[in-house]
Amino acid sequence: MGIFNKFAVCFMFSFIIYTNTAHAWSTGPKAYRTGAPVDNEKTCKARSCHNSFPLNSGNAKFSITTNLPVYTPGKTIKVQVSFQNWTGKLHGFEMTAVDANSNRVGTFKKVSRKDNTTQVIPPNAVDPNKRGLKTEDEGKYIEHTLAGNKKTSWTVKWQAPSTATGLITFYAAGNDANGNGVSSGDHIYTTQLQINATSTATIQ
Repeated sequence: MGIFNKFAVCFMFSFIIYTNTAHAWSTGPKAYRTGAPVDNEKTCKARSCHNSFPLNSGNAKFSITTNLPVYTPGKTIKVQVSFQNWTGKLHGFEMTAVDANSNRVGTFKKVSRKDNTTQVIPPNAVDPNKRGLKTEDEGKYIEHTLAGNKKTSWTVKWQAPSTATGLITFYAAGNDANGNGVSSGDHIYTTQLQINATSTATIQ
């Protein structure tokens, strides 16, 4: 095989891997990319991914809100993740909930069976996209879908553990993407919401 043919084959192989990776991220990022301390503050702003700009450096506002100011152990609340003042054409998120002892807690669910904009990340053993979620963290992470990256706001359900007490912190990372089909030129954001079982909620 000539040098040119070898180069062409290598280029084609690399291009297929790169485009498949870009497509995979559009259908939802890998697990443990929420920016939470329990995730080692990892987001999609990795060295070889959406790294064009510093974290939280764009003009958009990325936030988490809930339909109730407090939670009740064993009960379900609605949680909304949203962008405002965005500049991108496509958007995505990933979220988890953590208690005061740094345990991932509660169970995330889609807001309805018909909702095709969000998905609970399945354990890696049964995940066709192999996003790397450990079995013990099933139900603890939720993110956008391919259909969901056309939205700027997503509503999900979170059921508190029946034994939960004290402060719960929701952590989310979001992508305000330019839609150019590759990982360059996108802004990554992080946000958190603290909600108590008593009477206060704090947005940061």
